[in-house]
Amino acid sequence: MNEKTNESGPLFNRRSFLWLLCALVLLRLLLNAVVPLMDPSEARYALICKLMEESHNFLEPKLIHEGVLMNFEGKPPLCFQAGAAACHIFGINLFAVRLPSTLFAAGLLAVLYWAVRRIRGENVAQLAVLLTLGSPVFFMYAGMCMTDMALAFCVCSAVFAYMLFDHETARRGKKLASIGFFAALALGMLVKGPVALVMAGVSVFLFVLLGKRWGDLKNHAWILGFAVFFLIAAPWYILMQRANPDFLYYFFVNENFKRFLFKEYGDQYGAGREFFRGMAFLWFLISNLPGVLLVLLPLCSREGRGKLAGVLRKPSLANDLPLLGFLFITLFWCLTSRVLITYVLPTVPFFSVWLADRMVDWGYVGMAKFRTALRAALPAIWCVTGMVFASLWIVGEHWIDKMPGDFFEDIAEVVPDGYFYFYRKVPYSAYFYLGDRVIPHAKEDPESSEAASRPHYLVSTKREVRRHPLKGFRRPVMETDVWTLYAPSE
Repeated sequence: MNEKTNESGPLFNRRSFLWLLCALVLLRLLLNAVVPLMDPSEARYALICKLMEESHNFLEPKLIHEGVLMNFEGKPPLCFQAGAAACHIFGINLFAVRLPSTLFAAGLLAVLYWAVRRIRGENVAQLAVLLTLGSPVFFMYAGMCMTDMALAFCVCSAVFAYMLFDHETARRGKKLASIGFFAALALGMLVKGPVALVMAGVSVFLFVLLGKRWGDLKNHAWILGFAVFFLIAAPWYILMQRANPDFLYYFFVNENFKRFLFKEYGDQYGAGREFFRGMAFLWFLISNLPGVLLVLLPLCSREGRGKLAGVLRKPSLANDLPLLGFLFITLFWCLTSRVLITYVLPTVPFFSVWLADRMVDWGYVGMAKFRTALRAALPAIWCVTGMVFASLWIVGEHWIDKMPGDFFEDIAEVVPDGYFYFYRKVPYSAYFYLGDRVIPHAKEDPESSEAASRPHYLVSTKREVRRHPLKGFRRPVMETDVWTLYAPSE
């Protein structure tokens, strides 16, 4: 991307833009504290953070799976360590376990704004940030206790650092950007492992290859960069392998190779979700709504159609690293059927930067009508967002089997003493909300579960009871449309 100098003033003055971002971050933090955990993935990671804080073992993430406390070797520890540190400061609660994701999202936006503003100008930077935040998927995962936002931060920071490396002319600036690139990759290794190197590294390699930038590689801080990378990333892997001799094989072979090639890859923590090859393209479109619809904006005029046709005929792959980033990541995940929407989360900032850059080049950002419409749309966006979350709050009762936190908190108050036994299987969120009052057990047949639960309170979804009716008499103590708490057998 070439620097643009003939802008006609920013979309927003910097103070207004900053206040807007702060308001959105505060809204996300508020939602973090009130929306219940979602089973299974978010509740599982929240439980890991809780156990890490309670045990003060920051080396080995631990998980209660199938009723057994075990090491969780499916992901590196950085997100869990951050969540445990937040729990130590703020207490073990929803706000604390979700805070790291919000901070990583804010950090990603800050890096995006700073890098793109330096390279492409204020308008592109502001519009790219707004498009990124305008993605409902990005906004949602900016406040969920999962590793995906942290991975997006690392991958995008590495690519933006390389954009700065390519843009800088001073030797010192290139060295600093190079070190930032290596540091971001190292953090990615501590968030999710080698997939961070693939998503960021291959995108950068294609940028160098297509643009024939081999000569610029001599300006990298190779020695210091690799030293920073290994000093950040290597110690945890070494210590974890010493404490668990099979860890490196399981993590690198099973979790980062076999899981994307084989349906049965020896997963210790439950089977991954299967879709179809190419599903990542659909995830990309959903993740980047409503931004992808703005690509159709030039169709409204003959001149715009000509510009769009030119872009589609001759995309500047060799000079557009964000374009390479979202294309490669999407195509990479299209090769496997074991893909979730969160895997393409890094494409949101990349696509937003590319689209913002195109809209400035097409002249839409400089048009008074567009600027007025964008500013006028903000109150409408706030109203629609409020209506969406109010609707989710109203219909949330139908999702409570996946987000049962409010019910668990209520039964803990209704039953101040006693233990809870879950019919057939214990959800991860139960361990987080109810702690030691849960009787751990693996997934059972109905007879075994009912027999073992007799001296304790039994908790079940109504759907589970309809599918496997209780044989013994149980008196309901508390119930919702989805969940029921039964008294101990008399």
